Amino acid sequence: MKLRSTTYWKCQFAGWSGFVIVVFVFNHLIYHDSGEFFPMLVSIYILGLLFSHLMKITIIKFGILNKSFSAQVIYLSLLSFFYSLFGTIVWMLIMINLGFWKITDSDQSDWIEGFIHGLFFNLFPVLLTFSGWVLIYFLFHYVQGVRREEQLKTQYQLQMIELEAKALRAQMNPHFIFNCLNSIKSLIQQHEEDKSVNYLTTFSKLIRTLFSNADKKEISLYDEIETCKLYLQLEAMRFDTGFSYSLHIDETIDFKSIEVPALIIQPFVENAIWHGIVPKGTGGHVELSVIKNDNSVDIVIDDNGIGREASGRNKPISGLIHQSKGVNLTQSRLELHNLLRKRKAILQTLDKKDEQGLASGTKVIISINEETS
Repeated sequence: MKLRSTTYWKCQFAGWSGFVIVVFVFNHLIYHDSGEFFPMLVSIYILGLLFSHLMKITIIKFGILNKSFSAQVIYLSLLSFFYSLFGTIVWMLIMINLGFWKITDSDQSDWIEGFIHGLFFNLFPVLLTFSGWVLIYFLFHYVQGVRREEQLKTQYQLQMIELEAKALRAQMNPHFIFNCLNSIKSLIQQHEEDKSVNYLTTFSKLIRTLFSNADKKEISLYDEIETCKLYLQLEAMRFDTGFSYSLHIDETIDFKSIEVPALIIQPFVENAIWHGIVPKGTGGHVELSVIKNDNSVDIVIDDNGIGREASGRNKPISGLIHQSKGVNLTQSRLELHNLLRKRKAILQTLDKKDEQGLASGTKVIISINEETS
């Protein structure tokens, strides 16, 4: 509030200073009486500040800017006329009483007639000036109101997407947890104690990480990569020789200083495994790379699966629509996050082709600007 008040007065002083300078220049070019006109110029500056501020107080007190557009036009027009008329009368009386303006007629009726004549002569430029002030004030607050509405709309959209993301994770986690527990149970029944212990240890780490980040909108890129590592380890253990994975991490990147939306990478890793690798059967491979590229960090999820076109045909059969929803939702979260945080994060999805032009997998690239907050 204090900052807005300071900005308002800075604009007031600057605006009226510019106005009196323009008036002074025109008066000097036309009448060449700068010395005599200077006191009037000072009075214009002081009374301009005073009456424009009184107009602002009136606008706020009667809530004019909260009314309908047509009502605003009517009220602001009447306000401009009233303060222009009142301000002109006050200014003329002050100038006459101080001796800077003389009405030579000694007869009272002639004096009144001369005063009215001077009033109408001065009213038009004053009305034009105050109307301009009101118009600027109205446009400023109108633009501010539009911006506030857009910000609120964006915030509501973000909240809806975050709620959808939480709901999607709530659907994912029980299914994922159930499959992991079944895998552990199967290993125990097969008396593979070492594998089951290793599986259970990795599983507990991932669950702890998910719970820790459940209510966070942003986490460090380091934590997000660690979550993806654990997820890949678990899925690789579940499918045994069904697929392999590799990690290529640029150690020169300061991962802990880069903030990203929580679980922004994991859905693409999950999508690569379930939509690309699992339908392929054998020989599947997922590569997760994090590399530095000029002023950005590129996160690449590369698989040699069946590709998006074949995956799309399989969706009604496999019942894996959930993962594609997660990817679409993640993309929406990233776009809104860019808008709110004024950052540059770009998402690209590339369809890979072999020498015969057949689908040979999918590559997802998330480019995040390092200058993030």
